[in-house]
Amino acid sequence: MQELIDQILKTCFTQSIDGAAIATEYEDVINPATGAPFHQSPAATPAEIDAAVAAARRAQPAWAALSWDEREAYIGKLADAIEANVDYLSVLNTLEQGMNVASSRGGVMGTVASLRIIASVRAPDSVLADTDTNLITQRWCPLGVVGAIAPWNAPLILGMQKVVTALIGGNTIVLKPSELTPLCTLEVGRLARDILPAGVFNVIGGGRAVGAALVSHKGLDKVSFTGSTATGIHIARQSSEFLRPITLELGGNDAAILLSDGAIDKMIDAIVRIGLANRGQFCAAIKRLYVPSAVYEQVCEAVTAAAARITIGDGLDPANEMGPIQNKAQFDKICGFVEDAKAAGGKVLIGGEPLDREGYFYPPTVFAGLSDGTRLVDEEQFGPIIPIIPYDDLDDVIAKVNSGPYGLTGSIWTADLPHGAKVAARLNVGTGWVNQHGAFDPRYPFPLIKNSGMGTDWADHGVKGSMRLQVINTLKAA
Repeated sequence: MQELIDQILKTCFTQSIDGAAIATEYEDVINPATGAPFHQSPAATPAEIDAAVAAARRAQPAWAALSWDEREAYIGKLADAIEANVDYLSVLNTLEQGMNVASSRGGVMGTVASLRIIASVRAPDSVLADTDTNLITQRWCPLGVVGAIAPWNAPLILGMQKVVTALIGGNTIVLKPSELTPLCTLEVGRLARDILPAGVFNVIGGGRAVGAALVSHKGLDKVSFTGSTATGIHIARQSSEFLRPITLELGGNDAAILLSDGAIDKMIDAIVRIGLANRGQFCAAIKRLYVPSAVYEQVCEAVTAAAARITIGDGLDPANEMGPIQNKAQFDKICGFVEDAKAAGGKVLIGGEPLDREGYFYPPTVFAGLSDGTRLVDEEQFGPIIPIIPYDDLDDVIAKVNSGPYGLTGSIWTADLPHGAKVAARLNVGTGWVNQHGAFDPRYPFPLIKNSGMGTDWADHGVKGSMRLQVINTLKAA
């Protein structure tokens, strides 16, 4: 591993614009395990943003003229290149994002799988009607140039899912990763320079100002964004001025509801694992757990015991399951949520204080004694915190969950699978799970509703979301 770290530290990361390495300005990248800079990343100038969009515009007609199979072959080669560099990219992701190296490797290989799966999607022409007088067909056409912004919590997989969704449908793309975690994506952009035609896939760096300039650029035909709800609303307003489509994957305050049957201990292990995965830093993490009052104490004990088994430390050490919070702002936000929950009468069962060491380490934290109406239950904390809330009336819990602003996902945990599916269907969410949570699969659509987003990601729905429908109506006889 040290050889890979040394290689990373010697690398000069650049943007990829029109098939060339470009970089004129640089910013520090922080290692969250130390809280100190460990590398630098390019930040796009206004001229570089314009150049990236112009390159994508020039490349798009020829890319769209390729067959679906030809585009899939190009994307497959890029997937192969990422897989060939999995060790390097895994260590790089851990250095900039903080997750343990095993999870980083899973993210890289998940990226490879997503590229291959989504690139296999097709949206063929079809006949709507063929009568004595008319032949009416429909076809899916590329939108043109997509501008995309990826978040810091899962930078590579979430960014590259945007790329493949756009490219397979004949679009070209300009992608900006988060300035907090840009390096893996920039490196994949470098790999792509030797694989994809120039201008098809452009990667730029930089912070909020660069992102704002990109999504407001007149040369885009669609914007795809993953991040906060507040920023997503701002992007939606901007895009409305251009009457251009958007896909927004935003926040979530996902609930897990345990029913009063089944093997509770086995279910709790899975709930805690999912709730604390990536240190709770993913949109669909379990962020609140509702349990029947009759088993409340038992569940509190089981959740606390499961959280206590998690090892914390630098993600480069394979012995550590949980690394640091990714950035100082999020770390401070988590500290604020915990202190607010304490002031609201919440009882800390485990954790509740940041670790006294360098870096942004916060331990798994479990709260009892809270209810709806407190920040930790009502809002998205995006951290390793699980509040446990007792209930006596399932209908009341479902009403409370559905009354909130978010609608990303939710889960029901029960031994009665048919009943669980019926309860999950009552949740006002894009995806309802039974006895699982966070079970993402790019073969299936991922709907985005309420304040959790707009549009649908992945599978054929995601690809068609980056295309437009055209109908051709031919009169057979004049």
